[in-house]
Amino acid sequence: MNSFILCVALQVPVQGEVPPIADSSAQATIQAAGLLDPVSNVVPTTAVEARILDLVDIDGVRRNQLVGTGLVVGLRGTGDSGEAARKAVANYIRRSNLQVVAADVSSGNVALVSVTATLEPFAASGTTTDVHVHSIGESTSLFGGQLLQTPLYGADGGVYVVAQGAVSVGGFSAGGDAASVTQNHPVVGIVSGGGIIEREVPMQMVGADGFMHLHLRSPNYMTATRMAQRLNDVFPQSALAINKATIRLQVPDSHQEDVVGFISEFGQLFVSPGDEAVVVINERTGTIVAGHQVRISTAAITHGNLTISIAESPQVSQPQPFSDGETTVVPRTDLDVQVEDRGLMVVPGGASVSELATALNRLGVSSRDLISIFQALKRGGQLHARLEVL
Repeated sequence: MNSFILCVALQVPVQGEVPPIADSSAQATIQAAGLLDPVSNVVPTTAVEARILDLVDIDGVRRNQLVGTGLVVGLRGTGDSGEAARKAVANYIRRSNLQVVAADVSSGNVALVSVTATLEPFAASGTTTDVHVHSIGESTSLFGGQLLQTPLYGADGGVYVVAQGAVSVGGFSAGGDAASVTQNHPVVGIVSGGGIIEREVPMQMVGADGFMHLHLRSPNYMTATRMAQRLNDVFPQSALAINKATIRLQVPDSHQEDVVGFISEFGQLFVSPGDEAVVVINERTGTIVAGHQVRISTAAITHGNLTISIAESPQVSQPQPFSDGETTVVPRTDLDVQVEDRGLMVVPGGASVSELATALNRLGVSSRDLISIFQALKRGGQLHARLEVL
């Protein structure tokens, strides 16, 4: 059990220096990567620039998800055995003008699957795309299977892709009566280039109002403002940041007939994205990601581990020979309590994430403990950032 004590310390006198504690694994990794300043022991921050085309999506230019249900045949007894698979096979055979019923079909070599694909923007009719195959029933492996012709539908119900081909599986499953082995996911596969695009999706790069609209993938007021200013430097009076997520851009008269060239030109411009004060925590993996804009008010943090070990070792008590006593079980409990002492670490007001990490690393906390500390700081009002827990 881990215990954390968090309190606000407006003025906390520090008596002497904090005793040296071994660096945590996170601290050792940062030092090995050469990210820490050797003097201040703090990670320096450097402005990063990125291309506009890597930061935005253009309104009207988008991907589309497709889905369908099909059959994978040619399996070696690793297919489905349920009623749904037998009915699907019977329906497929009846389309070939052969009259069969589901009871006459053996589905051991056939698997009922879900087939998905993503239609990229401007995908032309007649070109190919990859499709993904996922088992729906109790099939144990799709290895060596062949996907029968399967139509893939969009959200509007129209058929956009027709898929067919050999299924490539990145795993295997084998075994006998007493043992078996499985690697990766043998019931998930891909048909490389197996989908033929039958219908194109129209894309409109310029809106009905005559403007292009750029949507930031990570909405931020600072990023939107800087991007609009950079665009206006190159194309005067063409861009306006409508909000933190959208920039309205007018196509210059010189590029009215070459919108693609205009996108290629402004897409190569570099902008320094703004940073959000956010801390993202994945409790399942113990991962913490925090921006350098995160600030922490003056606080005192202590961390310690409480370990309680309980062992039951009951003993049998036998009565004396030729007595009227009965055999009984006498309980015996061994109890051990260990408390790890840690010093109180004072974090000054306005500290950055790297400064907080340096302080907590001196306490020897792990990533799991850091999660609890960040949550306690947020609850106590000392963490001035948005906390997202995945």
